[in-house]
Amino acid sequence: RTFRTEKFADYKANRASTPDEFRSQLSHINEMINGFGIKHFELEGYEADDIIGTLARQAEASGFETYMMTPDKDYGQLVDEHTFIYKPPRGGGKPEVLGIKEICERWEIERVEQVKDILGLMGDSVDNIPGIPGVGEKTAIALVKQFGSLENLLIATDQLKGKLKEKVEQHKELAIESKRLATIMIDVPLDIQPEQLRVFHGEF
Repeated sequence: RTFRTEKFADYKANRASTPDEFRSQLSHINEMINGFGIKHFELEGYEADDIIGTLARQAEASGFETYMMTPDKDYGQLVDEHTFIYKPPRGGGKPEVLGIKEICERWEIERVEQVKDILGLMGDSVDNIPGIPGVGEKTAIALVKQFGSLENLLIATDQLKGKLKEKVEQHKELAIESKRLATIMIDVPLDIQPEQLRVFHGEF
């Protein structure tokens, strides 16, 4: 359980439970990672996304450039001048490095933080984030382009018409909660110094 499931019980509820065969291997995987001198972190109540987001911001503050290896679209909200997505290849393709330009072009937005607004409106079926029922990606993008943020939209629903106006006004709280669920934390209480992350301490 995490702080997200405490606030929204259906968060990720559509996912299959972790297979026992995999769960039983986790301790061995951790032993192997430790044996190679690779650090791994977990913190009760938080997801890996939140730990990665926090470490990325800490790394930037320490003068590093960070590449988050993931195909997850949610990570676009973390991208900045020194933080990038390194998207692994699929089907024999090439990896992609996504910076501010690529994220903004992908979502047709001006600022990467608007990724959270789009996800709040359209939801995310992978994580069972509801969004506003009936609002898909195209509509979410159009609304964010017009109003700039979810919050701006919700105080200006009088500018909407018809069914869309009805949907947005009816599901305001759901949209706010969806944006909160889609927001990756960058202030997880971690005390990790860059020196701790070196691979292969000592001599061989």
